[in-house]
Amino acid sequence: MNQRPLSPNFPKVLILLIVLLFPLLVSACGDGAGGPLLSGVTSDAGQLDLSAGENQDSPANIKYTIGQPAKVSVKLQAPDGQSYQLRQDESRSPGQYTLALPGVIDLQQDGLTQTRLMGNGTYHYQVQATPLSGGAAQDAGGSFVVTNSPTGTEPPQVDSLFASPTVISPNFDAREDTATLGWRTSQPATVTVSIDGPNDYSTQLTTLKNLPAQESKVVFDGLNPQGEPLPDGVYTYTVQASDAWGNVTRKASTVEIKGGGRPTAVIEQASIGPTQILQGNVITVTVRVRNTGKVPIRTQGPDSGYMYDFNQTYASIEGGKYTDAAGFWRIGVDYESNSGGGPSRYPFRWGFGHDLQPGEAVDITGLIKVNRPEEKLNFYVGLIQEQVSLPQDHIQVTQVKINY
Repeated sequence: MNQRPLSPNFPKVLILLIVLLFPLLVSACGDGAGGPLLSGVTSDAGQLDLSAGENQDSPANIKYTIGQPAKVSVKLQAPDGQSYQLRQDESRSPGQYTLALPGVIDLQQDGLTQTRLMGNGTYHYQVQATPLSGGAAQDAGGSFVVTNSPTGTEPPQVDSLFASPTVISPNFDAREDTATLGWRTSQPATVTVSIDGPNDYSTQLTTLKNLPAQESKVVFDGLNPQGEPLPDGVYTYTVQASDAWGNVTRKASTVEIKGGGRPTAVIEQASIGPTQILQGNVITVTVRVRNTGKVPIRTQGPDSGYMYDFNQTYASIEGGKYTDAAGFWRIGVDYESNSGGGPSRYPFRWGFGHDLQPGEAVDITGLIKVNRPEEKLNFYVGLIQEQVSLPQDHIQVTQVKINY
């Protein structure tokens, strides 16, 4: 196919078009969308019916259009003359925007947001836009009317916050591992308790729907969702009470975690002997335990050197003085023909003599008088955290022959 050659005047025509259109292109780029900085602000947002409380389905809509990149602020004036800052210097790109007002206002009190239902009357608003490129701000406003807002209703009150104890150490020693967080509500409400802390930690502890006016509490265990202790530091818990109209009251207080951590220990050495005895003679158990964790571990007696008769258990000696205390650590001795749980498992137990500090090791000696009519018994050692776990079980199995 034959192509018609370009006119020799084509470059001149193209240059002329660019020169003529350039001012228009610059003008269009200069004002963003080509319109005024602020326009289209709703002058009458109508009526807002609050007969059922907060109205998310039919809010009062404040519409406006931004023609240039700008910072936008919106202020609301209530019938009593009180002013509320709804938006403050928020960045907006050119475009159309709608601010929906469902009939509640957020207030700041004691550093927390309190949400309150609007009362009846006429509300006036002002939208202000300030160009990012510099220059004078522009503003425009309008109004709407709130009707049927419930009268004689008070927002729920939250008071008497407390934490007991105020400092916890979640280290599984059954001593101040958890805190009770308490509060009082003044009227029926849905209550949500959340807690925030170091390293952006945030979680919801509980939600209690239709809670009557009363004192209530929740337990904070200082553990993350994986069951590991949270880092030391101050944690802020917030109690939020919401009523059926849309009022929300928030109060906060603190609880501290100090000395938290998961305790760990290990049996480094263990021996049982002699391996051949006469019935009624004594075997000696020697165990070395080291605290391999970052927190102290607590212990309970009987202490090293205590001697058991074969028909005794740690729960039966000295009037039950040494019944297992949750979270405490001991070493124990059992034998393979033994069966059952509770005191029947590891019936012979000894403590470390003192709380074992991180990195510290201790040697424990236990004595057992073997007055049992059997030819042989297979003894073994275990490391016990009472009512929690058996970190080490069935260690150093040793057969002891019994002669008559």
